[in-house]
Amino acid sequence: MKHESIIVVYDSCQAMAEKIADKLGAETVSVQSMNSRQVENCQSFVLAVEFQTNGQMTPHWQYAFLTFREVSLKGKSFAVIVALWNKHDNGRVVKEFCDGLKGNGAHIVGDQLYVNTPNQSLDNWICAISPNL
Repeated sequence: MKHESIIVVYDSCQAMAEKIADKLGAETVSVQSMNSRQVENCQSFVLAVEFQTNGQMTPHWQYAFLTFREVSLKGKSFAVIVALWNKHDNGRVVKEFCDGLKGNGAHIVGDQLYVNTPNQSLDNWICAISPNL
């Protein structure tokens, strides 16, 4: 049974999002179909954020960020996994993204996980964030 208070939001990394959702008992939602009503009705989010090679968020994630700004995120928990990342960015855009969520009341759970980074395990990250979602 799906845990409706947790949504895993993804863009093109659906397989990874489904793996995370299976472990958390959550549902997956494409960032392209996410709307403000879902944000209002959900308590916790895992965001599989993707970036372009220039280090900027993809247009879908830029729009999603605006959707997150439309409603209060007070009391809502967010965990952020970076699916594609420009290593030259040093996490600046990710930090700005998370700071923007926090500025609207969100609680950021755990550290961000950068996929394909040595010494970081998706399973370990899920175990670390799951008690706080």
